[in-house]
Formats: sequence, structure tokens, C-alpha cells
Amino acid sequence: MTKHLFFDDQRLYIRQGLTREYGVPETVGTFVDPHLTSPYGWSATASDGKVHLLYNGMMPDGDGRIVHGFGAAISDDGISFQTRDTAAESGFDNPLIPNQILPPSPTFSEIAAMVKDPFAPPAERYKILYADVLGPTPEWRIQDDVYVSPDLIRWHKLPNSCWNPYGTEPITGAFYNPVSEKFTILSRPGWGQRRVGVTETINWHDFSPLELSMQCDSLDEPLAEIYGMPAMEYDGWFVGFPLIYHGFPQEMRTKYSSGKMHAQLAYSLNGHYWQRSLRTPFINSDTVGDGSWAMTSPSSMLRRADGSVLIYVNACRLEHGTAPEKMLGNAAVKILRLRKDGFIRLAAHGKEEGIIALRDSYLENGSLSINILADHATCAIYKFGTCGTETWLSHDDCIPFSGDATNWTPQWRNGSVEALKGKLVNIEVRLRDGAIYSIAYDGLPLMNHEADIINNYGRIPLLRKGF
Repeated sequence: MTKHLFFDDQRLYIRQGLTREYGVPETVGTFVDPHLTSPYGWSATASDGKVHLLYNGMMPDGDGRIVHGFGAAISDDGISFQTRDTAAESGFDNPLIPNQILPPSPTFSEIAAMVKDPFAPPAERYKILYADVLGPTPEWRIQDDVYVSPDLIRWHKLPNSCWNPYGTEPITGAFYNPVSEKFTILSRPGWGQRRVGVTETINWHDFSPLELSMQCDSLDEPLAEIYGMPAMEYDGWFVGFPLIYHGFPQEMRTKYSSGKMHAQLAYSLNGHYWQRSLRTPFINSDTVGDGSWAMTSPSSMLRRADGSVLIYVNACRLEHGTAPEKMLGNAAVKILRLRKDGFIRLAAHGKEEGIIALRDSYLENGSLSINILADHATCAIYKFGTCGTETWLSHDDCIPFSGDATNWTPQWRNGSVEALKGKLVNIEVRLRDGAIYSIAYDGLPLMNHEADIINNYGRIPLLRKGF
């Protein structure tokens, strides 16, 4: 299945009367651990069918110190969570909290990311990328190791598994990459470098050399930095959430003791090289609540059975670098829901008709699905090479659509898309007062010369993944 999302116009011939906009995620839940203040959380669906939330948090250790604790919660729907009594199963005789999963860290070591590995032995099904602050030492060194678990409760360090030899902090993205057929890790290139680097592994012991993938540029607010970029593979695309750290004073030794954070959107075709989308906040203080959250940073995403996406957002009311004791009680995990394919949309406003037409496509099967919200919409399929002559299925013959559907299947009075199997086509949608989120079909998206190879020689060209 090929899915066209509209982050850019690379695969379009026509885009008229349409404005590119972010989709709008809806806040559907808030989780606050009663035992610790949880500014960072990661979700996973386990074999028991439940959604598990693991998180870092700050808490007093009983001796007057603030430490990093690590807790667990569980949910049936991924939205409403309850803390999970894991301490005994995790092997702690004297746990600080009943839902503890790792030893507390007085040096503020952190979970950088969590990922499910379906290819691993059951005992190593889940991975945590852990940033272990070993200092104070002459270098205040951070050791980046992998922890593994069969059940999200019992964790142990995987030997010889340093995922960043330069020692870096969270926040990190980790996902399986079907283009490279490896796990991709997006992390800072090194400690204190607020840019996005990329490394990959197939076995969690050997990692490719870190490469620079993305950093802030001249279109950003002065002095802004990318704090990290959680990301996910999504139906042939890769979607990232670059966390933009900004809003601190311009003075010497700045960029620590103040500043705010919001998330933008980025996208990639191969998980290595990324483009940023609209340079405005996709998730910020207003998105997650009442506007009082200075720091909003997505950490993980979860696909649901209906295709919608749950986004777990770490929200803090205080600015960056606030003293740990002041953080207590001022952070939460916010759960946002995004409609299927709802990251980006092309919107038609008012009475002006919007038109979108795809470049050439080869239909391998007779299926077509459109994610759309519109007062009125029709679809046409043009014969390849006829310069727009409607020789297959026309707008006039299409039964108009009105409403909201994530999988509208156009119907025509005197024909069907099923009859076009094995054809070269161009697909066009016209809509009024609404937005289109995606077009999906069983077939091959082609550029001009690739379509000519099929049309002139009857041969399917060799298409490369990640282009």
C-alpha cells in the first residue's frame, strides 16, 4: 500500500486553492504519579494487550535529597493509567515506591527512549536506551547503555551495548526502520550538543558511526536549538517531533537556566535525512492544556486499532534548568490523540475549490482510500499521457462525498477503480470547505521517466526504497 501524506509537494502535479496546515491533536488524558513527579514517559503495548507507561521522575529519597526514580503504570486503552505494583517483581527489597522498575539515581541518570524489538528473543523483547550519569569524574562522563526486559518489569543491562560512545543525554528517538532493515536511533551527537545525530544497529551490540542529521538553521528563532527528536515509522514515512528549545535571554553562559520548549514536525523517507515541516509549534502549552506549561516534549507515540495515534507528551510548568526540588508537583504526562494520518493536511477554506492531483501511479490492485473532511468532494482518475483528458473516471461521474472519513472509497456511476488494475493513472481530488489528509492505494508512485518505462516498454522500473 502506497500512502501519500502531504508534508511537501514532491509527488504532486497540481495543488490549487489548498493551504498546508498541521492537524490538531486533542488532549484526552493526563497522568500524574502519586509517588514521583514524572516529566518523561514512554509507552508500549505488551503481550497482555495492555498499554504500559514507563517514566523518569523526580522524588525525595527519604534522606533530604532529590533523586531520579523510575516508575510504571498500566492502562486498558492507553489513555487512563494506574500505577502498577512492580517493585517486588523487579527485585527490590526496599523500594522507594511500589511501582519502581530501576534503582533510583542520585546523579539524575535517565531513560532516553524505549523500543519494542519483535525480532529479539523473548527475554530481550523490550529495550531501554539508558543514559547513566557516572560523575562526578574529571569528565563528568555519561555511559549510554541498553537495558533489556521480557515483560517491562524486570530489567538488566545488556553487555557490550554502548549506543553512543560520546556519552549523550535524552531525549532520543528509536524505531525499527524497514528501509535499512535496522533499528534507527536519533540522539544528540554528544553530551551538550543539541542537534540530531543518527546511528543504526541490527543486534544492539554494533552501532554505525554517528552522523549529523539535523540542526536549527537561519529560519529559527535566534539561538534556538533542537533539544532532541523522538520519531516513529509511519506507513512508509518517518515522522519526527523536533523539540525546539528557545526563549532564554541572550547572555554569556545562557541556554541552561531558563527557556521554554515546544515540538514542531519533521519528516523523512528513509529515517536518516530529515526535513522540517511548518516552522510553527505542533504541540505547545496551548495544545496540552491551559497555557501554563513552559516545557512540552513528546516522548513516544502509539498506533491504535482505528489508525489514530496517541502521543505521550511530557509537560512541565517550569522553565528549563529549574532546581530539582522546585520541580516536584509541577510536571505530568499528557496524552494527546491525533486522527489517522492527521499530522499534516491540505485545507480548502470557504467557497474556493481546492484541487490536488498526484504524479503518475501504476495501479497494482483496484483499491483507493482517501482520508478527508469536506463539505463536498469528488475524485477523478485520468489516463496517463493524455494531458488531463478524463478517459478513465471523471469528476462528473463520481458520487459526491460530504462528511468526515479516514477511508473514503470513491464510487463512480459508470465505472470503478477495480477495472484499472495494471494501468498507469493520475489521481485527482477536488474539495470545498474541508481538508485532505492522505491518499492511499495499492500501487507504485512514479516519477516521469519511471512512468515512461512502463508505458513505452511494459517493464516495471527498479524503484529504490527511501526515495
